[in-house]
Amino acid sequence: MEYGAFSHKGLQRKSNEDYYYIPENEDKPAIMMVADGMGGHNAGERASRLAVEYVVAYFEKNKDNLKYTEELIQAIQDSIEQANEHVLDLSRTEERFSGMGTTLTLVVFDEDRFHVAHIGDSRCYLIRNGIVRQITRDHSLVQELLDHGSITKHEMNIHPKRNVITRALGTEDKLRIDCFEEILQSGDIILLCTDGLINYVDLEKVAADLPQNISMVQLAEMLGKEALAAGGSDDITITAARYTGMEKRGENHAR
Repeated sequence: MEYGAFSHKGLQRKSNEDYYYIPENEDKPAIMMVADGMGGHNAGERASRLAVEYVVAYFEKNKDNLKYTEELIQAIQDSIEQANEHVLDLSRTEERFSGMGTTLTLVVFDEDRFHVAHIGDSRCYLIRNGIVRQITRDHSLVQELLDHGSITKHEMNIHPKRNVITRALGTEDKLRIDCFEEILQSGDIILLCTDGLINYVDLEKVAADLPQNISMVQLAEMLGKEALAAGGSDDITITAARYTGMEKRGENHAR
């Protein structure tokens, strides 16, 4: 796998409340995440960082016990639920963090497939042969309005309440997590991003014009700079991974 990332506080924010993770070296299992925090003062920044770091620590602690796909899927669920408890407890016990929460979109690569877990309005996309496909579905007010036919897809991107989300990690005891699984093909690009990118960049157009040899670092930086050039006022975070077709978790690990 090849990875790249970009994160910026945008043109109007005082601080960056997004947080992300991409694998270092040849970490197994390979995890990639983006999180977009919310809350007053530094609470959003704290929530996104805590959630990501907790999930990473969970997988680091349990990585030797994740030999089978079923164990990996359970670990994704458990790590996010425990991260939710951790963030929620902090928001309830420290007044300065009251009301904080975060989106979380996570990908775990599992040989020739990837698993996605998702809460909020950050997104996961699959780019294959110049065509982009959104894997996740936003947990947002505008998504609900779109589903009910009250607004169009174009109106969804410019609606004054487009930042209102209906699910977030760290805001309630019972967390509802959307989960997806996709088969990988050599050359596939998996892209995670916060809404600071989505509101300013047409990914379908970008995917159709991508140079074949672009690195994931170049891709993430190109998208981030395009969002800023378009007036990106919100935090902008992108992580990207390209599948080479050579990844294996182990020789004798049955599914």
